Amino acid sequence: MHNSSQTLDTSQTKTATSSTAWLAMISLFLGAACVQLVITRYLNGEVAPQAFAATLEQLIRTEKAPATIQSLAIFFTPHITSLTYSLHFFILLAGVLLILRILMPLGALFMFVSFIVLWGFTYTGENSWFFEFLSPALYALVLAVSSYSLTPNIQKPSDHPSSHPTPYYQRLLGGILAPDISFLSWCFWVIVASSVLFAIFLMSRNGGNHILLASLLSSITIAVLAILSKFLDRYRVVAQTQQSNLLVGRWINLFTITIGVMLIFQVYEDSLLNWFTVEGYRGLVNSYVEYGNTPLWFRNALAWVAEHANIFMPIQRVFEVSAAICMVILVFRFPIVLLTTGLFAILSFTEFGVTNIWPPAPGKPPAWVFELLLTTLVSLTCGLYYLFDALKYKSWHYWLLGSKVFESISNLDKRLLFVLFFILEIILFSEGAISKENDILALHFAALALIPLFYILILIDIVRKDITKL
Repeated sequence: MHNSSQTLDTSQTKTATSSTAWLAMISLFLGAACVQLVITRYLNGEVAPQAFAATLEQLIRTEKAPATIQSLAIFFTPHITSLTYSLHFFILLAGVLLILRILMPLGALFMFVSFIVLWGFTYTGENSWFFEFLSPALYALVLAVSSYSLTPNIQKPSDHPSSHPTPYYQRLLGGILAPDISFLSWCFWVIVASSVLFAIFLMSRNGGNHILLASLLSSITIAVLAILSKFLDRYRVVAQTQQSNLLVGRWINLFTITIGVMLIFQVYEDSLLNWFTVEGYRGLVNSYVEYGNTPLWFRNALAWVAEHANIFMPIQRVFEVSAAICMVILVFRFPIVLLTTGLFAILSFTEFGVTNIWPPAPGKPPAWVFELLLTTLVSLTCGLYYLFDALKYKSWHYWLLGSKVFESISNLDKRLLFVLFFILEIILFSEGAISKENDILALHFAALALIPLFYILILIDIVRKDITKL
């Protein structure tokens, strides 16, 4: 369907696609989260301006919210109808664009802005987790920048008389996700995946009194959009860039660091909540047994874990701390990220149907299914990328440290980063936490821990090998 100047040969296509496909997978996951969120919030009545007005009123009255966010809430209160409908419209639009992989940078940008607004207005609520909407926003921001940097350049005939221009529609359609899978095979696997999603949505209890309808609509909508995205592959073009694999690796690294930062924050918050004590850990696991919506065999396994909390608590604590450090400084990339993905998957499954309120209370709405499931899927994508990347090189040095992170940064820039981190460290040590709330304290402690880790990240990069020389 395309002339020879706009496509690559078969071997080149597979190579180029294998790098950009990782970002396309993350785009698919982010889009699915957007679509499911809007459908469930609509059926729960949360898209109604009255419901959102109540959220803003609670935000204005609370003492936990920063003054800036409260000022924004006061400003938007008279425009609550426009804000509510516009916010959910842009979340849904972002989901459609991301699943179809049309205008990916714009769709990711819509998602980032919408989720930041949603996070700012809801994170102080009693049934919210600090990273519930913040982590999807951060993933969307990284995807927006990365997909824009990998968008194929449009060549004008005047610039290259011997070449044909790349049509605008091919630039807008994004990259091909799975060129080796036929349309019928893709449809089959989409149906399988949507069936799994349907079961997950049911277990999550998202949808209130319309759980079945919300689960069905969400899974069918995501499946239809995913099938349509495969149909659009016939009009897509592979980005003709020799640096695509290197660029994708850098963005995957940024996704990994983002997850590591979130994990460091969570370790501190769990410690402040006394969940990393034997009794606190046992109480937490027992709450999942009592209020969770997982199968009986799994709840029995959790009950056994609670009985042996003195063994499992220190194991989980040591692993989470070690994994967070390794993900920030980017060592042991594929084993650590894949093992952490396994932990996230277990935690996601465990928390299906449980509220974010502690201690859990019956009758309260359950947590959003994608609040940890999305991190699990992004982490899985990063782990698989590192695994396949490591298999290309038979080098223990590369498996341990990976490729250089700051390949294009000069020594002067690295020194400037050291100075910047040093200044930030002085500020953080001189200023105490502005609040005794667990979230604020956890942020403060996480920031104190992250600066030395970024020092280590820069120092380790000196001994890392250049991927182009392997």
